[in-house]
Amino acid sequence: MLKPYVCHKAILVNPEGKYLLIHRKVMGKRYGARGKWGLPGGRMEQRETPLDTLKREIQEETGIRVDVRKAFPVHADMWGRKGDILKSPIVAMFYVVPVGVVDVELSQDYDKARWMDLRENLPASTLNSVVRAVRAYREHVGTPKPDKSLVGHQGYGLIQIFTGNGKGKTTAAIGEMVRACGAGKKVGLIAFDKGGADHYSEREPLEKLGVEIVVTGRDRISKETGRFDFSLTEEDKLEALRGLDELKKMFLEKYDLIVLDEVLSSADLGMVPIKKLISILEQKPKEIEIIMTGRNAPEFLKNMAHLVTEMRLRKHYYYSGVKAREGLDF
Repeated sequence: MLKPYVCHKAILVNPEGKYLLIHRKVMGKRYGARGKWGLPGGRMEQRETPLDTLKREIQEETGIRVDVRKAFPVHADMWGRKGDILKSPIVAMFYVVPVGVVDVELSQDYDKARWMDLRENLPASTLNSVVRAVRAYREHVGTPKPDKSLVGHQGYGLIQIFTGNGKGKTTAAIGEMVRACGAGKKVGLIAFDKGGADHYSEREPLEKLGVEIVVTGRDRISKETGRFDFSLTEEDKLEALRGLDELKKMFLEKYDLIVLDEVLSSADLGMVPIKKLISILEQKPKEIEIIMTGRNAPEFLKNMAHLVTEMRLRKHYYYSGVKAREGLDF
């Protein structure tokens, strides 16, 4: 016995980042889907879990065996059987399901399969529900839209953001600084809320490369206990304001690249006044490149930036008890 009004669909993503569309035959079942491009998946059967349904339907329709434990939901939708959403609603969940290098063996209901790049336009004969699901997936992975204001731009002068809850934001900024120094550029680093000198192995080599480093904030790690102090004090706010003042000074000194490390986290915690930061950035000389790092970048800043990269946490050895390691984590 079927549960006719609940279905689960898969956005199968291969190692190249492409997802699979399958084309239903013109002459076949499911009147509304005939001759349309869609996604693998279907309705739940009795005593099935959503992931049971997903696994079974993917294998039946494409011949692909998947590990559904790696699947995660990305979109929910609803439509009506034969168009009647009031009397016969169908609720659907769409999941992203990673797969390896696989061969597709379509069931008799389908006649074509196509791996799609996220930047490609969907075929005109794609189901509306699939259009919506792919749009949600694009938003999830951050598929960029062209910025018309950058047409013809050359050289420095843009704003970059490295944010997210994953490791690597400061590390990415360090890589950009090293590269800029190698190109003979003048580079400055303002470290927000990173007082102390014992926890930052990158500073000495960056100074040797010629990076001007300004450090603000308290040393939050106790030398006696090794514990981190999460409190927020007036000193923290004053130190953050000092960092913004140093940024204005660097504007006058004609740097090519300025990195504001952890400025986004400091803004999120209330140490850096976001309106003041935005006001200063709006006064930025057009030839200076800015990189900002930290968690929870405000939407306004992300819209203002020309590059936004989000580091997502999937795994971290810290949660298995591995402590921060010198030269790798600090």
